[in-house]
Amino acid sequence: MNEKIMSFQNAIIGNEQIVNMLERSYKTGKLSHAYLFDGPEHIGKKTLALAFCKLLLRNDPMQKYGANNDDNGDKIEEDPDLAVLRPDEDKKQIVIEQVRDLQKKLSLFPYSAKYKVAIIEQADMMSKSAANSILKTLEEPSGTTILILLTSNSGNLLDTIKSRCQILKFLPVKKMVLEDFVKNKISDQSRVEKIIELAGYKPGKIVEFTNDGGKIEELIGILDSFSNFVQKGDIERLDEAEIVSKKEINEIVDLLNLYSFYLRKVLLKEYKKINDINKNKVVKIKSNINLIDNTKRDILTKNVNPRLAIENLFLQI
Repeated sequence: MNEKIMSFQNAIIGNEQIVNMLERSYKTGKLSHAYLFDGPEHIGKKTLALAFCKLLLRNDPMQKYGANNDDNGDKIEEDPDLAVLRPDEDKKQIVIEQVRDLQKKLSLFPYSAKYKVAIIEQADMMSKSAANSILKTLEEPSGTTILILLTSNSGNLLDTIKSRCQILKFLPVKKMVLEDFVKNKISDQSRVEKIIELAGYKPGKIVEFTNDGGKIEELIGILDSFSNFVQKGDIERLDEAEIVSKKEINEIVDLLNLYSFYLRKVLLKEYKKINDINKNKVVKIKSNINLIDNTKRDILTKNVNPRLAIENLFLQI
């Protein structure tokens, strides 16, 4: 088995059926002109998409683009035959101008490979005009172009777009598979369960945590602080809100996910008491989970000030 195939097979944790299907498509040359990778965040969609691009675009498995590359990162995104489209940071969506620029790039002949490939991250965040423009590309596919759309919210995508893609549904990875991965990556086996829990059972976050042990200690400290929110006054809460709001948007969202995950664990423990459930506590936990989830949604989809949103959240929970 050649190096490219071996690397691709080990690209992500779990979802082997999707990996195997894409590998067969590559070997037989029976490729779709468009794929839709649909599944939860941090499940491995982008990682596998980039690994698939390496199969499609690189004849030499050691071929690299850009400077300062090392053995752990080939900088495939710098490949001239690959274009990666993601939501505009200011507008929080993919706009028509970005799609038009992408279409111009795809109209050119491949630079060194057989195909030109485009990865569209958070495809569900395309504006109406951008989505309709991409639809035209899907309706008139080029023989040398392959589109890979990534989404965690396929319900927000046009049905006409989905119908023109081969949909690959990424499923949550079994805990046993995650445990095996972590056990092979760390020396302290007592931390396996903690890493998996803090990562929210998400393979992408687990890989990040196993590569950065200090991240685990940081998150434990954050959760300890969050668990004591009830005892904190407004000034302390606002101070903490200022710290959190200075982080990048993706880091803020990760923290909100962690808060929500923690509260769901507390809620589950309360339900397990069966005959001794504190109903007022259950109502408060559910309310806080909704507050966190709504804040995350507003930060991701609305033009809200992250600091004000976090301050409002911290003053209410």
